[in-house]
Amino acid sequence: MSNLEQDQRQRFRHLFIIDDAEGRRTISLEAATYSIGRDVTNSIVLHSKMVSRQHAILLRVTAPETSNFLFRIIDGDLQGKRSTNGLIVNGRRLFSHDLKHGDVVIFGGDVKTKYFVVSNLSDADFDKFCEATDLSMILSQSVNPFQTLVPDDADLQNMSEASLVRMASFPELTPSPILEMDLQGTVTYLNPAAVMQFPDISKEGVAHPMLQGLLKMVQTEHSSKSNFFVREVEIDQNIYEQSIHYIVESDLVRSYVTDITERKRAEEKLRHTAQRESIINRIVQAMRGTMVTAEVLQITVGLLTEALGASHCLIVQMNSDGELADHYVSDTAIGRQDLIQANEMFLRHSQETLAQGQQVVFADTNDLDLELIAICEQCNIQTLLISPLQYLQNYLGSISLYHCQETTEESLALETRTWNADERGLVKTIADQCAIAIHQAQLHQHVQDLNTNLAQQVEERTAQLQQKMRELERLNSLKDDFLSTVSHELRTPMSNIKMAIHMLSQFPLEPRQRRYIKILDAECSRETELINDLLDLQRLEAGGNQIKSEPIKIQVWLPRALEPFQSRIKDRELNLRVNCDQSIPTFHSDRVSLDRILAELLNNACKYTPQSGEVSLTLQYLEFPKPMLRLQVTNEAEIPEQELPRIFDKFYRVPNADPWKQGGTGLGLALVQKLIEQLEGEISVSSRQGTTTFIVKLPYKSSLPPAVDAN
Repeated sequence: MSNLEQDQRQRFRHLFIIDDAEGRRTISLEAATYSIGRDVTNSIVLHSKMVSRQHAILLRVTAPETSNFLFRIIDGDLQGKRSTNGLIVNGRRLFSHDLKHGDVVIFGGDVKTKYFVVSNLSDADFDKFCEATDLSMILSQSVNPFQTLVPDDADLQNMSEASLVRMASFPELTPSPILEMDLQGTVTYLNPAAVMQFPDISKEGVAHPMLQGLLKMVQTEHSSKSNFFVREVEIDQNIYEQSIHYIVESDLVRSYVTDITERKRAEEKLRHTAQRESIINRIVQAMRGTMVTAEVLQITVGLLTEALGASHCLIVQMNSDGELADHYVSDTAIGRQDLIQANEMFLRHSQETLAQGQQVVFADTNDLDLELIAICEQCNIQTLLISPLQYLQNYLGSISLYHCQETTEESLALETRTWNADERGLVKTIADQCAIAIHQAQLHQHVQDLNTNLAQQVEERTAQLQQKMRELERLNSLKDDFLSTVSHELRTPMSNIKMAIHMLSQFPLEPRQRRYIKILDAECSRETELINDLLDLQRLEAGGNQIKSEPIKIQVWLPRALEPFQSRIKDRELNLRVNCDQSIPTFHSDRVSLDRILAELLNNACKYTPQSGEVSLTLQYLEFPKPMLRLQVTNEAEIPEQELPRIFDKFYRVPNADPWKQGGTGLGLALVQKLIEQLEGEISVSSRQGTTTFIVKLPYKSSLPPAVDAN
């Protein structure tokens, strides 16, 4: 056996085993004092309605100059009040009893307890003992050391006296006052704490605040069958809680006094804090519920008047020019024009201080200017607190709280109203919330004004743009009509000129004359090409170009489409490289449009490719993301990046891009783009590192709907 276990087995364990409505449980008695009853504040709680709230006391009685002790059970509470149903120990009703090993104590007739003193138990054995339902086997294994603890009569007398002395010392040593008074009003006992805190109580008797009215209250409460009550007594700046017990057996009134000043101050502080939070929350809720400043400020004046007990509350809002504008007053100040005028005078008087964000307190109106004193007398103003409404250094208004006395007699009878730090802090917090509300409302109004102005500007600008669009459409229509008319009018003369040139070339001509005829023929062809391009473009833009969808086998169509370029390629000594995917399926499209697109792109490539350069043509079938024919034309020439966005504009030609002076109408790429759009395709261009690439993508369709004739 280890030394630890040996020490555990040598310990004396005082056990109190309880059987009540909650079952069996074991309590190890170690403390000097236990209170027993059904109230949950007791050290040992018994679960039975037959048991009194404070039923009994269990005291540890120690033998003088030894470590031996026993426990004494006493009926009643610490104030001497007996229990209702008493104590039954080993079948006998007793008031007090020194417990012995094996004693059975009955509380209230239905709660059974047993007391044991055991040893020769380790902590593990003791835990099993506390959990066991059958104690006979464990008790038989333990040793009953009670015989060694039972004192003789002399020691028992000494132990009783020591216990009584200890009990008597409780009221003497407690720091809380304890008072006793008989029913005649004579003070029969004061503990040292009572003598120290209330030195005049014996002399004053029932006139002392702590005893004043006490006997009458005892008689009233006793008649209602209550011998215990509590009241609060205020003496000077201190507040006391007085627990009063009427002891019927001795006709004594005993009071236990506790100083609760700090607790009351804390409660008052909590009340102020809760009040402040409540007011702030209601104002914040009002701010969330509406953007109308007037509603928020009107709610605020009512809340502050109620919370601070002020006579009147006024909130003044400044306008954009820094002048006093709107007034919001509490119900008590409705119709008080004199009070509004007085408030404006105080605000003008304190404007500099308020603009710096500081509160102003007028506690003594006699120190004011004569004009302000007169207005205070007129409105019966006693004290005044003004708090600025300031947000981001902007002075937006003020909150004014007035305390007024309506009659001279009332003013003399009551103390001057003061504004303490908590109240000033509350008003400051509310003022900050109101300033935020005003600022938010101003921002909201500013945003609304901006939105209104913006909407008006957008509407005006839209009308201007629509007017310009209509004007541009009209001018464009005039231009198209002009071009169409001029083209038609020029077509016949150009045909006649062409015919005349042809007839002249049939006659014998000198070399110089033949050269002139050749120049005329070239320029005539150029003008005819321009006229045809203009007519084609005008027809495309007007939607008058008929689309005739037909199946096209690309492998058959491509060689025929390239035949007209062979001679030009040969003359310019260019290299035409063609890559055509042989797996391209039959393509449904307008053959004429497809011929024109390829012709314009190849002509453009041949025109700007230097001699002996290369032009490449690639045709592919793309399946993803959707089936389409991809046509790519690349030539050895570079277009400046800044010129690419305008490459498809009508009549636009890239500057300095035609060193061979081949000329052109500037309409070819514009025509290509219109034709591709009509076929629901797309075209793109890129130019870098000395090459330019045009990529055309045309969707695969079984057929294309014919275009509606614009005429």
